[in-house]
Amino acid sequence: MSPCSSLDIAKFAIDALTPILVLVLGIFINTSIKNGERSTDLRSEIYKTIGMDLNDIYCYLSFVGSWKDLSPIDVIARKRSIDRAIFTYRPFFSSKLFITYQKFMHEAFKPFSGPGTDACIRSDIESPNGDRRRHCINKWDPAWETRFTKEQNNKAQGEAYSKFLEQLARDLKL
Repeated sequence: MSPCSSLDIAKFAIDALTPILVLVLGIFINTSIKNGERSTDLRSEIYKTIGMDLNDIYCYLSFVGSWKDLSPIDVIARKRSIDRAIFTYRPFFSSKLFITYQKFMHEAFKPFSGPGTDACIRSDIESPNGDRRRHCINKWDPAWETRFTKEQNNKAQGEAYSKFLEQLARDLKL
């Protein structure tokens, strides 16, 4: 019997280490996949929280869908709720999503109308698509008129909303 050569020892070591390396690599990949799935699941849950409110705001601005069911107070409350969620969960989304969200909100609302004053809705009270005073299912309060900028920028709002949704789909890996 001849003593083992260094080449034989190296082959034996490689044969012994290969399954261990494959196991460690497999665990690492599996953990990475699970973490990615958890992040996507969390983002999806966050979207479920804010998605309907976002749609309500867009419908209100565009005079489509269930806009007549909402008062300006409801729309501003939805904005606050979405802002709270987006700023709270900001680390779970891309910076590009946050930028597109801010762009949409800038097109939808005029913030900082004065100390203690709510953001104003960047929309007119009436348009060829409807009159908020007459079509709102809630009794119209004339004080609500100060909650509008009386702008008509539906095109910019639609583009900003679409870009936000496109980026959201990328963040959710859809």
